[in-house]
Amino acid sequence: MTGVAPAKPVTAEEFWRLCAEGKPRELVRGEVREKMPVNLDHGRLALWMGAQLMNYQAHMKRYLGEVVTETAFVIRYPDGRASVRAPNVAFIRKERLPEPYPNTFLEIAPDLAIEIVSPNDSYTEVRDKVDELLQAGTAVVWVIDPQGRRVEMYQPAEPIQVLHEGDTLSCEALLPGFALPASVLFGGLRLAIEGSQAVEES
Repeated sequence: MTGVAPAKPVTAEEFWRLCAEGKPRELVRGEVREKMPVNLDHGRLALWMGAQLMNYQAHMKRYLGEVVTETAFVIRYPDGRASVRAPNVAFIRKERLPEPYPNTFLEIAPDLAIEIVSPNDSYTEVRDKVDELLQAGTAVVWVIDPQGRRVEMYQPAEPIQVLHEGDTLSCEALLPGFALPASVLFGGLRLAIEGSQAVEES
């Protein structure tokens, strides 16, 4: 991700107009940053995680909120600067959803944000995004590292939790009963389907 330092901080409103050009970007404290297109593993994991959160609610027959991908959230600072962050996947509780839905960026933070680390992402950039989301009010951030095959879980004022393939991803406060083995997460659709077929045949 590259940064283009502006002569003066770009506002969220100005950034909205810039995004009409169609390029993937984020706004970080008034600075426009271009985003690289993602690779296969990144795109697969984003779709997989979104599907898991949607299927969980359908299975529970209980609507808890909206699951969105690459949706922009405005984070405003007292000095007038703003960030516009777009987690790869996000969950917003139904009681916090604006009515009607705005035609521009959301002026709230997601309850759950999921970031998938791409090969071109630096650790500093990822942590900066996590910190901004947490400070803005996000309750939980999951950072999925496909190459390291691990998930880092961030919560305000809590130590980082690191989950590996033998662990289970959950978020009881927001998603009661949701449980996703990390091994299935990294194996993706193939492992889930082939694993269920093996159980049926045994």
